[in-house]
Amino acid sequence: MAPKRSIRDEIQWRAKVTFGIVFLIGSLVAAQIFVIQVFQKKKWMAKVEKVQRKPMKIRAQRGNIFAADGRSLLATSVPRYRVGIDVTRAKPAYFKAKIDSLSNLMSSFFQDRSAEEYKELITSARREKKLIFVALGNRLVDYQERQKIKRFPFFREGAMKGGGKFEQLERRVMPFDDMALRSIGKLDRDTQTKGDFGIEFSFNNYLAGRDGVGFFQRLAGGVWKPVNDSPEVRPEAGLDVVTTIDVNFQDIVESALRNQVINTNAKYGSAIVMEIATGEIKAITNLSRRGGADSTKKFYLEDFNYAVRGGTDPGSTFKLATMVALLEKAKIDLDDNAGFCGGSIMHNKTEMTCSEEHGNQTVRQVFEHSCNIGIYNLVKNHFGFNNADNFVSYLTRFKLDQPVGFQLKGETEPIIKNRKSSTFSNTTIPWMSIGYETRLTPLQMLTFYNAIANNGHWVQPLIVKEVREADRIIEKFEANQDPTPICSERTAKLAQEMMKGVVANGTAQNINTGFCKVAGKTGTSRKRENGYVKNQYYTAFIGFFPADNPKYSCAVIIDEPQGVNLYARDVAAPVFRTIADKIFAYDVALHPAKNKPSNIQKIETQEQAGYAEDFRTVGEELGLQNTPSTAGWVKASRNGNAVSWKRVEDTKDLPNVGGMTLRDAMHILENKGFRVRYSGLGKVAEFAIVQPKVVALVLK
Repeated sequence: MAPKRSIRDEIQWRAKVTFGIVFLIGSLVAAQIFVIQVFQKKKWMAKVEKVQRKPMKIRAQRGNIFAADGRSLLATSVPRYRVGIDVTRAKPAYFKAKIDSLSNLMSSFFQDRSAEEYKELITSARREKKLIFVALGNRLVDYQERQKIKRFPFFREGAMKGGGKFEQLERRVMPFDDMALRSIGKLDRDTQTKGDFGIEFSFNNYLAGRDGVGFFQRLAGGVWKPVNDSPEVRPEAGLDVVTTIDVNFQDIVESALRNQVINTNAKYGSAIVMEIATGEIKAITNLSRRGGADSTKKFYLEDFNYAVRGGTDPGSTFKLATMVALLEKAKIDLDDNAGFCGGSIMHNKTEMTCSEEHGNQTVRQVFEHSCNIGIYNLVKNHFGFNNADNFVSYLTRFKLDQPVGFQLKGETEPIIKNRKSSTFSNTTIPWMSIGYETRLTPLQMLTFYNAIANNGHWVQPLIVKEVREADRIIEKFEANQDPTPICSERTAKLAQEMMKGVVANGTAQNINTGFCKVAGKTGTSRKRENGYVKNQYYTAFIGFFPADNPKYSCAVIIDEPQGVNLYARDVAAPVFRTIADKIFAYDVALHPAKNKPSNIQKIETQEQAGYAEDFRTVGEELGLQNTPSTAGWVKASRNGNAVSWKRVEDTKDLPNVGGMTLRDAMHILENKGFRVRYSGLGKVAEFAIVQPKVVALVLK
């Protein structure tokens, strides 16, 4: 039997065993570390990178949308910031000392929560440790607001010490607010990366650019930052789009339309201004009534593009197409007899009425008075109602049966019935000839009127003219122009004359005012909802200006006006008048040229007098040959076809300062010891000694 070990030996033995086990484990760990670092390094680093690093999309900068001048921004992308705080960063003492101050400042800045609510929001998040990043405020802030918030507690200490953070986001803004909103468009609400409607949608491929790809590393708090400054695939910025819209015209049109739709409590309004020769849309606006008809709750905003998508019966504005077809087919003259209007007529047991009994009329008067019965008689006599294809063929020639091919997507298809149409009947042609049983948009009707103002030459409307990369033109757009006129020049001139007559003698005499002579056609159609609705009208005025030398065509539409005067002459036509007058005043190229006065006439009118050396200096800068050769004070006068300069006598008595500026006159008089009093503005017209050594000047 082996002797029993002492306690000391037992302890030593156990210590050796424990040491051996620890040594063995340590050796195994060291060996494993060696294996991992030497043989398995790539494997494990790849796994770490997969978790902590990953490729992420780098969003491309979206292109700008410019007005026609290429400088005024209609839409652009700017940085906006989401404000938040990492509640774990601040030390307890600092948090306790500054939380009240931060809460008060945030409440005052955003005005969405009370200071107590902000304090509870941040404090509870810090206590519960569930949310690291707490968003503050109910909106994004711009750069200037960001700089202000950076001075608040928690933010001025930086993100690592105080926890205040700003998350940068790109947001699309319109510097001119909602000007031409439905035409310019907006981005989709969810991703803010692609156009939702308007130019933003139709030209998204140009504007969007191409996103890049780069590697990002995850930091504490779930924040990702770029690994390096060189992304794997660089983002390509979007291209800029230059529109045809003139911001000054747009402001004129929007203001005029808004005032009228508000005054008439209309359902909606739309207006377009188009340059006749080029087809460029210089202004386009659409306003819809929202919030109900109650005057205390209603408001108007641009949420639907009626100009492009609002197809309906055009009413009497369609009579121009009917008259052009008659002029083309029958070669009638404007003073030919068009028959008798008794106020109504029966057609296949259906009554067609007119606004009044016009009696016997000429072709010109039928159009000027917008006589339904007169149109009926003319169409019946020259086309007949049995052969629909004959009349419709002219409408096809006028391109009224097809979209204009506008650059904005979503244009409504027009409806011009023919014998194959499912709803064609024996009343279709008579009622179509006066503007019913059709569907046309304001832009489609305006394009036809524009062709008539352009002497029969059809031009496609255009709203985007260039795509640019900085100052370099990438793609240029020009309006399609049909080389074949839609009608003869004779017909176009006669149609223009009839439209002038509408304003001078017809249904739009109330706008025969102002400096700019206009021409056009009124149109009032009854609204249809399971039959015609009483006292609900679609009103329009379409025409061009200046009437004798057309440069712009314009359409004004106001739907369902309310009040006493509900017809186009009282609702839509005055808006056209306002637009024409203001554009005429703004566009000086529309004003008739005047003979400029010669230099001799200018000098004689101004009766200029002054210091000879000053005149010589001015003459050298302006390239004038006739300048004074003498020294001292001189005055200009006319000598036949030339200008002569006479020296102003410098006597001891009162000098001749007539025609001088106040500065020159005071210089001479004060050097002679006179004190000067003066009244008026301009140059010295009268001067006299009123007291000893006191001279009074009258300036005119």
